[in-house]
Amino acid sequence: MNMKYRSLARTFHADRTNDAFINHTKLAQQRLEADSTFRTGVITPLGELFTATPRETSILTEKILLAERQVSFLWNQLPGVMRWNYIRHSISEELFATNEMEGVRSTRKETQDAVDAADKARKSGNESKARFSEFAKLYLNLTDKDTALPSGIVDIRDIYNKVVLDEINESDKPDGELFRKGDVEIQGSHGLAIHNGVKGEGNISALLTDMIHLATSDEIPRLQSSIMSHFLFEYVHPFYDGNGRTGRYLLALYLNHNLTMPTVLSLSRIIAENKNSYYKAFMEAEDKLNCGELTFFVNTILEFIRKAQDELIDELEVRVDQLDRGRSVCNQLEQKHGLSAQAASILYGVIQEEMFDSSKSITLNDAATHIRLSKQSARKYVGELMDTNLVVQSGKRPLKIQASKSLKDILETGIQENNGKHNSKIQEETGRHDDD
Repeated sequence: MNMKYRSLARTFHADRTNDAFINHTKLAQQRLEADSTFRTGVITPLGELFTATPRETSILTEKILLAERQVSFLWNQLPGVMRWNYIRHSISEELFATNEMEGVRSTRKETQDAVDAADKARKSGNESKARFSEFAKLYLNLTDKDTALPSGIVDIRDIYNKVVLDEINESDKPDGELFRKGDVEIQGSHGLAIHNGVKGEGNISALLTDMIHLATSDEIPRLQSSIMSHFLFEYVHPFYDGNGRTGRYLLALYLNHNLTMPTVLSLSRIIAENKNSYYKAFMEAEDKLNCGELTFFVNTILEFIRKAQDELIDELEVRVDQLDRGRSVCNQLEQKHGLSAQAASILYGVIQEEMFDSSKSITLNDAATHIRLSKQSARKYVGELMDTNLVVQSGKRPLKIQASKSLKDILETGIQENNGKHNSKIQEETGRHDDD
């Protein structure tokens, strides 16, 4: 029978012998020096930060890797346009969730506008003045797996500037060379101090340098090193305000090199929904009786990743089912109206936009992209579709088209039928598990 892995603090409190302190010291040293332990070499007042590899961690890691294969399979079934729309929406939700956690007032419309503005700025090379747009641009840059990781502490400050500086009160902005030079105390809901940030800008800089090296260490599995670096950033608390949003972006940046982007972009929402467990994991890791062990903190974040994957897989399965239905409807309409292959391809793009995109329309340029022809050639096939009354014009400059009411009615019926089948399948599976 396998014994559940317990924290050093809990083991100490459960020890009723007169040798509790001696036993605790021995066990802490054994864990630190065990072959299955990953030591960071980062020395803090808590002790040297390290993570063990109990069976719980191994099983969680394997589940994450297997789930990533399923996420990748489903993700790759979605057309490129749909994937991009999904990413943009996910980034908007990510910004909203991380703002909400820190008590930063924002609306979903503001975060969506920020993503739109950032996307336009990236394509044009211009700067955007929209609120949160620099933050959104950082997340959009994650679409490039080769996005540069911070190579020095100046990069950390640059990320902070883009993430939150415009939202910080003047009195809370960094007053040191790069970071804060004063002390900071984090209070809990009852006004009691629950964390004191590292004192002195020199110590802050040194530990953040350690964090940068830890996050890219070749001696520690990347999932664990990314999560431990996240703990270290929040433990250091290098700024007076904005540490949470900056730290969670850095976590996304590091995880993005090892996990699929859809998984990474689901994480802040899951953390926001489980913020009590998230904050509790920090408090437990900072218990001095745990001697710098981050095993349980790592496992908590791994659990969040698994939860994000589970919800993501459910969502992607529904989208793939709907996409299959959309393709079937498109094929039927192609035959019924005798559409050319090019017009049918544009119609499929319109159907995708209607199903999955908030804008619900495509431009002439989008249509041209779908059929890989010039805009002038695409105009002819757009006209062919409009003659069938399957699409209607929704804009002139640029020319935009969207699904007509008759097409929306066809799709709505199909989507409802498809969702009903999917929900029945879920209920069937749930009932089967309940019987077990």
